[in-house]
Amino acid sequence: MIWLWTHLLTWIVMAIMILLAIFTNTHTKIYEMITRLAYVVIIATGIKLGIRAWSVEPTLLIIKILVALAFIALVEITFAKKDQKKLPNSLIATVIVLCLVVAVLGFFLAGWYPFVQH
Repeated sequence: MIWLWTHLLTWIVMAIMILLAIFTNTHTKIYEMITRLAYVVIIATGIKLGIRAWSVEPTLLIIKILVALAFIALVEITFAKKDQKKLPNSLIATVIVLCLVVAVLGFFLAGWYPFVQH
């Protein structure tokens, strides 16, 4: 249970840091570094959770992993574009949509916990 909560809370913190990094002009590097630290925690807890989810939904787990990796790559591209001052709105929208897709896939794999108690 602790792995799931750590994963979930780190995702929330990471999402907030990404939004702050994208939409503010102060402390951007700090927000980016906190986001990168969150990647490490999320990947570590995700591996632990993935081992349990593999026996239930292996195909969906692979899809979630691929979408999550694409999300991380896109966030890094977004950070680079912001540094170059060439950040298109379509890239921001794509990051937000991918974040939501990963979240929905994660909640589905977790049986919608903590929203639905079994």
